Amino acid sequence: MKKILIAISFFLTFKGAIAQDLVKKIPSNAFTVATIKGDNLFKLMFVKDFDESFLGKKFLTGASKSLDKNFNSIEDFGINLDKSMYYFNQLNDSITYHHFLIPIKDANKFDELIKSKETRFTKKGDVRTYILPDSSGILMWNNTMLCGVNGSIKSSFFADSAKSAKYGIKDIRYQNNYDEAAVAVDSTAVATYPDTTYSEDVTYPVAPPKVKKKIAPKKGKKKVAAKPKAAAKKTVKKKKQYTPPPIADVEAVDAVDVVDMPTTTDAAVEAVAAPADDAYDEYQQARAEQEGKKKKLALEWILIHADQILSTEYPSIEKNKSYTESLDNAAIASLWVSSLQDVYGSVAPEFGTYGKANIMKGYGSLNAKLFMDKSSFRISTGLELAKEQAEAYKKIMNKKINKNFLKYVNSEKAIGFMGYSIDTKAYLEEFPKFMKQAYGSFLGSNMEQEIEIGSDLFSLILDEEAVSKVVKGDALFVINGLNSKEVTYTSYDYDEDYNRKEVTKTKKETLPDFLFMFSSEDTRLFNKLINYGINKKLVSVDQNIYKIAAKQSPIDIYLMIKDGIVFFGNSLTEIQSISNNSYRTNISKAHKNLLAKNNFSFLFNAKNLVGKVPDEEIGGKETAAKFNETLGKMGNIYMKSNPIKGNIVSADISAEIPNGHENALKYLFSLIENAAK
Repeated sequence: MKKILIAISFFLTFKGAIAQDLVKKIPSNAFTVATIKGDNLFKLMFVKDFDESFLGKKFLTGASKSLDKNFNSIEDFGINLDKSMYYFNQLNDSITYHHFLIPIKDANKFDELIKSKETRFTKKGDVRTYILPDSSGILMWNNTMLCGVNGSIKSSFFADSAKSAKYGIKDIRYQNNYDEAAVAVDSTAVATYPDTTYSEDVTYPVAPPKVKKKIAPKKGKKKVAAKPKAAAKKTVKKKKQYTPPPIADVEAVDAVDVVDMPTTTDAAVEAVAAPADDAYDEYQQARAEQEGKKKKLALEWILIHADQILSTEYPSIEKNKSYTESLDNAAIASLWVSSLQDVYGSVAPEFGTYGKANIMKGYGSLNAKLFMDKSSFRISTGLELAKEQAEAYKKIMNKKINKNFLKYVNSEKAIGFMGYSIDTKAYLEEFPKFMKQAYGSFLGSNMEQEIEIGSDLFSLILDEEAVSKVVKGDALFVINGLNSKEVTYTSYDYDEDYNRKEVTKTKKETLPDFLFMFSSEDTRLFNKLINYGINKKLVSVDQNIYKIAAKQSPIDIYLMIKDGIVFFGNSLTEIQSISNNSYRTNISKAHKNLLAKNNFSFLFNAKNLVGKVPDEEIGGKETAAKFNETLGKMGNIYMKSNPIKGNIVSADISAEIPNGHENALKYLFSLIENAAK
């Protein structure tokens, strides 16, 4: 019995090792991770359904043509479609690695996919390696997984002369003065090559100085300028070195030959050294030589890095709590970024002095997940906040929209709306802290007292309580339709003598019919502004409705203050109906909940846009018919924020699936097919 149990345990362990998810191959220090869950995706659409779909046929036809092979199904590529595929990247001071991991079901099929008359790959054991034609990356795979790696060396790394010299890289800079100086200047001075793994003789010719031609005297024989002597070649023993990738120590790859870069040949080097009539061409040649060296170095690093990913064990991303907590087994695809501050930090060196600002300080990991089911698409996003940041956001978002706004939403005709609500007082109180946090380091540690004084002055000048009564912090913007209107505009004509003459012309424009409103407990400031506009003849009044006279505006703007709400709109009829309490309210329960329960909400009703855009503005009748047909098949698109949970602030974007469609994925394919016809 004991032997049987051991055998069963061994079988289960072996089976689990074979079927293990490739997430185990993503290092714990990965910066970004993106996932496509094949099992969830192909539950919604079988492989056969994809092959026979409009998009599937286009894909297979294109692949067959470009690869000169016959593909009848995506299964012909040899990829395991029932497993998850990944993209991830890693950053260090010298190079950024981009990887993708794909599970292999049939390695022989994938071999045939890569193999062609022009393409060859090397094989050692069950590991195959293919270097891309431009040497920018590689594909390395075995019988169960494919690892693709691309690397981009950071320019800031080789800006350091000591590091440049270590790898035999010269910093080539362009000079405008060529009377006495060489064209390409090596800012690294004398190159040294410590810490060897292997060595070779490399000849670096020294560019001869340019000799000025002497002007011959008016009388006598002309003197001819002496030709420069051939430059003596200086031989330096150069040692090349691999820099280990940041995940584990492994032995060097010995099965793959690194492709020689064409820019590193002796002919190219001599061409750089040779005197040239065009100084700028010399500079470009010298620069190309150094770029070639960088590219070759990057390829060497990539080869060792890919071998580590494929062949070695190391702590995986599964040990990262932030990553594992962001996962949802029901998601079809997901994206995780380790830290927004780290994102900014990775690109900050390119901003010079401005890169010192901690603009994203307090913002941690970011994640986004895609869900598809029988009723909708949904993208769910989450942002991790530092404790202090989360507490500040909770105060700012502790407010709901004015319920009286809901009286002025008509779900039957609204093309879309957007509402938001924040606590103005809390925001103004927290704003100085945000500014100090983001820009304090930019100004320097010796400016801490000045920053503190500035924050206090901001709070002293602004009466947060008073400001929050004038603008409470909630608003709603509604688009109720589109209207074509003939508008006048000023243009210029020219006579035969090119004298300019101002003329007034007319044209038709399609403009949105909108209504904007926000809450205010204290409207004295707005009343003063209105009176100022009336005195300056910028505003006209009819009872309690004010018309803003904007000469250059193609639309008339109307303003009204009623029941603690400031209204703006371009439809006089709507403003009048609000004024006399005859506005037709017809908000659906779903739209009411969307606006009332969230700090931010957005709606786009595609069906209410059908036929509203003139044919001539979208390419004529045929294009307009296709456009309207697509709109008619679309469901509502929503966006909303969610209450803060713990230290996570989140939001959702979703799209409804109209009746008659089996699920979201098949509905998406039908939209793509309809738009492409």
